[in-house]
Amino acid sequence: MSFWHNDALENKQSNWSKFKPSGLFLQAFLAFWLTIISILLLLVALSHLQPEQLETKPLRGKLLDSMSHLTHSIERLVNKKQKPVEKVIAHPRFNQHKWLYLAHENIEQSISSEENKQDLDLSLLHFQTSNMPLFIATERYFAYGPFPIRLGNEQYQLYQVKPIRENPLLMRVKMLPFWLKALAILLPSILLSVLFSRRLVAPLNSLGSSAKALASGQLDARVNIPKRRNDEITTLMHDFNHMADKLEQSVMTHKQLLADVSHELRSPLTRLTLANALAQENASEQQLTYLARIEKEAQCLDKMLADILTLSRLEHGQNSLHMQQVSFATLLDNVMLDAQFEAEQMGKNLTSAAPPMLTLMCDGALLSSAIENVLRNAIKYAKNNVKLSFSVSKQAVEISICDDGEGVSDNALAQLCQPFFRTSQSRNRDSGGIGLGLAIAKRAIFAHHGNLAFQHNQPQGLVVKITLPI
Repeated sequence: MSFWHNDALENKQSNWSKFKPSGLFLQAFLAFWLTIISILLLLVALSHLQPEQLETKPLRGKLLDSMSHLTHSIERLVNKKQKPVEKVIAHPRFNQHKWLYLAHENIEQSISSEENKQDLDLSLLHFQTSNMPLFIATERYFAYGPFPIRLGNEQYQLYQVKPIRENPLLMRVKMLPFWLKALAILLPSILLSVLFSRRLVAPLNSLGSSAKALASGQLDARVNIPKRRNDEITTLMHDFNHMADKLEQSVMTHKQLLADVSHELRSPLTRLTLANALAQENASEQQLTYLARIEKEAQCLDKMLADILTLSRLEHGQNSLHMQQVSFATLLDNVMLDAQFEAEQMGKNLTSAAPPMLTLMCDGALLSSAIENVLRNAIKYAKNNVKLSFSVSKQAVEISICDDGEGVSDNALAQLCQPFFRTSQSRNRDSGGIGLGLAIAKRAIFAHHGNLAFQHNQPQGLVVKITLPI
């Protein structure tokens, strides 16, 4: 019963963790609303920085006709019937639902049909120089005009004023220029989006790089986990590092077991070889045939165990290198002599350019063995021709070994240097070794800070490139 209770409790906790304050859900939620609030605050700030402005557009339609008729009516009553201006514009006939304002060039002589209880800044209308009637919008009121009107000996500009009931702050924001509105929207959106994206993507890029390194064989690849971060990505990083620890432990245990078994097999193999040699002293001719076969198989087994131990030492960095200055041409002489002899025995043609005259700081025996391994592999699988060429740069020398064999598939190309990997599924010795030669060669070249790469040859075959630092 307690098991199911604990399981249910863990499920509830995992569900709650999706919405915990440090989770990505809340971070995305806060980033969205922070962007919205920042946009609003920037719009308000810009609206306060902007001086009070007018927006105008031509007045048309029925409103234009109504205001023109009103202007003529006021002129007729004041000029022909000698009615006081104040009483005319304050009359219910004209003043009903309308606030009329007669703007004079001397602002103190301007006349209003209503008391300015809302303290509207009507002086803005005195700065209009247009000769045509306009619809004028300010932050606190609309106005229709000007309509030139002459009352007695004075010239006025007639406006109808309509106070705005909306919040002045909202109107100020509405009246901002388009480019300022666009700036207020784009600036916070871009900045906050970049910040949030970097916070989200940076650890994922780090995780991806570590995953690629682990996949390429770097078993010590780990993710650096941020100390002040605790969300789903951090949990994923911890899980990745835990997985990498288990994987490295498993691989190292496997390699150590292989090395230990190989080492322990050397003793019984030595005794077997010694017993076989003693048996050959008193054996008949027919028995010698079988004993010779046993000796040959024992030698093959001894070579196999030696290769496994060499690979194990190279992978664990236990193989001490005897570094010294070695002539590159001298290094290749013995390799080329043996390879040339083997190629002739197999009826194949081996050609080589002259090695460049330079010296390398290397372990001559280990490096020549690695190059020989690659070269013999090319001779083995070539149909007719194998070619060596060299290129030298300021920092490295590159050896290219090309053959015209059948080549390998793209999938096999990436696995050629894996221990015990063979393109043929057959494990008999006639079809090839146990798949350790190229693995040892690669580790030996890596131990010299070089590189071993494979690519397809055209029209067929394989190109192996060995790069060594000078």
